[in-house]
Amino acid sequence: MVSINNDAETRSLRSSRTVVNGDAAEEERGLGFDSSEIKALKKLSNSQFHRMATDPEHLRSIFTSWSQAMKPLEDAADYMRSQGVSESAIKHFIAAYFNH
Repeated sequence: MVSINNDAETRSLRSSRTVVNGDAAEEERGLGFDSSEIKALKKLSNSQFHRMATDPEHLRSIFTSWSQAMKPLEDAADYMRSQGVSESAIKHFIAAYFNH
């Protein structure tokens, strides 16, 4: 049986502050994109990459798709390159996939 210490400090796992800008939102999600990378992703004709960087649910959905496809991540990276995604952004997405 686990006992609960009544004197234990309680802490929130999430910040109670409202996120005001995209950089703060990225930092909170831990993807590591800076504002210039987000802007570059937004300019691409394929909006899915900007959405992956800014919408956690969409990112999880894409990662689930990647894992179910059982294809090498290099295939995903090659596709991102063909769509104009920067090498830096690709590295962020691949790292986030491994931390997923």
